[in-house]
Amino acid sequence: MLGFVTIIQILSGLATGFFILAHEPKSEGLGSIGGSASQFKGLSSSADQKLDNLTWIAFGIFIIASILLGFNVV
Repeated sequence: MLGFVTIIQILSGLATGFFILAHEPKSEGLGSIGGSASQFKGLSSSADQKLDNLTWIAFGIFIIASILLGFNVV
């Protein structure tokens, strides 16, 4: 059981990192100097919402696996 939870923790950690990197940047950064990226500000698609949900789910699984492993529950 310990090995299974460890594998779940590793996979959910990798998935969380992937989903975070897959997000569109929320700030314009240096692109705000030219003002070219300001036309897209405030728009949110259903794909962004699904990606947010997947990120939170993977993060929740990672936290639960970390707590289980940290307190030696399994």
